[in-house]
Amino acid sequence: MVQCADCGLIYLEWVPAYGELYDDLAWTHQHKREEQRRLEQSPILARIDMMTRWRLGLFGDATPAGGLTSWAKPGPVLDVGCSSGKAFEALPAGYIPHGIEIDQTAAAKARVLFEARGGRIVNADGVSGLEQFPAECFSGVSLWSYLEHEARPREALEGVRRVVRPDGIVLVKVPNFDCWNRSVLGAKWPGFRHPDHVQYFTPPTLARLADATGFDVRFRLYGRIPVNDNMYAILRPRH
Repeated sequence: MVQCADCGLIYLEWVPAYGELYDDLAWTHQHKREEQRRLEQSPILARIDMMTRWRLGLFGDATPAGGLTSWAKPGPVLDVGCSSGKAFEALPAGYIPHGIEIDQTAAAKARVLFEARGGRIVNADGVSGLEQFPAECFSGVSLWSYLEHEARPREALEGVRRVVRPDGIVLVKVPNFDCWNRSVLGAKWPGFRHPDHVQYFTPPTLARLADATGFDVRFRLYGRIPVNDNMYAILRPRH
């Protein structure tokens, strides 16, 4: 892990090739391995975390579908790194789900869900997938647990800036490298997931990246507090 001398972003100096991500390193595979690793390493804490996931909804709209319903206008919406599409199942009528997913099997499952509602799936990495959509076509974009996996985060946000409507919004959820839990747990912090987590954001570095790619950023009420392992932000295109 290294830190950029100019912007302060912490990242992996050597990252997996995208070709590997399509198969063995896809999030759908790594997520299962990570849960098993936590159960073996810290069985009590891991089970408590899994049993209390309801806490994430205490402040409302703590899901991609909930956030887009609250903040984005009805119309086409996009989930970058959509996995099997379950995160968009709760979208109400009027929101047309689209997705980008690097794992072929997960993309096939999402395609069934999204095409039934008039949407589209692109089986590609985030940057390449964004290039396949027209400009200013989405009222909302979800980058939920995605940017920490992206080797080219600036190019990804530039692509999102191109496809989101001028009055649209972008939801971002990423691990918070500045959280107290990382200081306490050290190498056992759940935000460390090698080799698929390749970017490690703090509130200032996430805000700096958003600003550099043409967005105004607002962190949610609970979105950058140090007791939270994650950050939650809403980006709006700057005019």
